[in-house]
Amino acid sequence: MSSGDMFERLGASVSGRYDVMELVGRGGMGIVFLANERSLDRPVAIKVLPTELAHDEKFVQRFEHEARTAAKLDHPNIIPIYAVESDDDLHYFVMKFVTGRALDEIIESGPLPIDNTQRILWEAACALGHAHTRGIVHRDIKPANIMIDDAGRTMLTDFGISKALQSASQFTATGQVIGTPHYMSPEQAKGQEVDGRSDQYSLAVVGYRMLAGRLPFEDESVHTIIYKHIFEEPPALSGMRQDAPQHVVEALHRALAKDPNDRFGTMEEFATAVLPTHPVTSSMSSAPVITSGAAIDVATEITPMPPTGPQPVPRKRRGMGVLLTIVALAGGAGGVYWVMSGGGAPGAEVGEPQAPVAAAVEDTTAAVTPLDTATAEDTATQVAQTPAPVVQEPEPQTQPPRQTETQRRPAQRPAAPQVGWVTIDANPFGTVWIDGVQIGDTPLVRHELRPGTYVIEVRREGYRTAVDTVRLTASNTVLRRYPLTREEP
Repeated sequence: MSSGDMFERLGASVSGRYDVMELVGRGGMGIVFLANERSLDRPVAIKVLPTELAHDEKFVQRFEHEARTAAKLDHPNIIPIYAVESDDDLHYFVMKFVTGRALDEIIESGPLPIDNTQRILWEAACALGHAHTRGIVHRDIKPANIMIDDAGRTMLTDFGISKALQSASQFTATGQVIGTPHYMSPEQAKGQEVDGRSDQYSLAVVGYRMLAGRLPFEDESVHTIIYKHIFEEPPALSGMRQDAPQHVVEALHRALAKDPNDRFGTMEEFATAVLPTHPVTSSMSSAPVITSGAAIDVATEITPMPPTGPQPVPRKRRGMGVLLTIVALAGGAGGVYWVMSGGGAPGAEVGEPQAPVAAAVEDTTAAVTPLDTATAEDTATQVAQTPAPVVQEPEPQTQPPRQTETQRRPAQRPAAPQVGWVTIDANPFGTVWIDGVQIGDTPLVRHELRPGTYVIEVRREGYRTAVDTVRLTASNTVLRRYPLTREEP
């Protein structure tokens, strides 16, 4: 449906309650129109979801549930939702109309000043903390979903929409996930269950870009970007933004940890680490207020800074056992939306076998306290006056049973299985077959196999099949990337 058709259709649906005025935005999550609510005579934004999902019952149910749940959020840094409605194949929600600029427009010109970056991160983190304590994870934090209103306040939008889209039947598959690759957490990229720490990672990517003027992971291939989020460490911020306070740099790098357990436990902890002068707890995050110079004039004060410092060389990749399958792509302004599935059984993580630790056995010897020695005269007198003592035979000491050699030997852990791994990518992506068995789509990351020789095929309709033979040895990873060429007509 074209924008003009959507304008007319929405206008007819809301007639008498809202006057639809103009198209104000378009993105991967839908189209946004400016309207006037007649009963209260106030401007509102109406976001209409993609029409191709209108007949998907699972999506409709999840959309209505998630949107109504998000509508219960009451926080000064979250754009409030006023209504959630459906009309046949038209699904939309009405929210507060915010005048200002999206963060992705602001940072296009380069890095932001330190104080503005801290303030935006602090307010966004408090808003996310408010949502997380109510069981809501955003799942798609990125600059396009962060607004800076005319008063300089940070405002988050699109809560719960990613989760609703994830339920669409055309996307259903084991371990599926939807998000924006450049801001996607490692666990989200792997199709795992996510919690608030995934939003923390995504917000840290936003903070990194605000300070460095670039993303932590960049590449022409989306597959490679996803791979880097999972396996590579981001370039050090200190090398690109030398005026950044150390505590801010450390906070962002901690929030960018691959393992969610290595990040901050809550968004409130992250907010406090970024801006220690404004500590916040879970009980405070429902109404954060920065009183000292809080307002940001989006027209004058957020002035992009020129990038400084050398660009560091990316670090080497490191492996993890995971299988990614990219099965669908939907484009839109403000980001690219990928849908991924497990594509089969993920390879288990196999670590280096740890050497057994022998228990330390200490020989303890009882301390003997010597008696004081009397003088010779005193001793003679005491002997003459004191009856001979009764000497008692000491009780035999019970010796502990001697340990056998088997008992003394520390328990041995079972030996790790002899396995190796293959990582396969293709441009464009294709389906991987190993020894005639379909494994999944590329990128295939650290797929576990026993040592041996295998025939690798990467197939894609309309392209020539890439065929290769690889020899795999234990504890090693074979990396292959195949350029696929179109078949001649």
